[in-house]
Amino acid sequence: MARRVRVSTWYARTAGPFLRHGTPRADAVGRTTRALAAADVLPGPMDYEAKAHPVGRAWVRRIGGRNVWLWYRFTDDEVVLVTVTTDPPVPLDDA
Repeated sequence: MARRVRVSTWYARTAGPFLRHGTPRADAVGRTTRALAAADVLPGPMDYEAKAHPVGRAWVRRIGGRNVWLWYRFTDDEVVLVTVTTDPPVPLDDA
């Protein structure tokens, strides 16, 4: 069962200027978003929880082969994209 994808206001503000339609970076984020929505189990094995201002706590997945991290929250029904960053977040376990 695929989850619905929802975009937070903060994601829209940060991703808009950062991801230009049709670029390899934007395509990679799109692939990762589709993978999150289609995942049977979240968080994935390589995802981790982190905290940042003003995002708060969220799960983070690195975009494959890129210096880009997608922050998200989820329920059984949806994935909420919180923000996208180029700075590697510190996992809560290491903080």
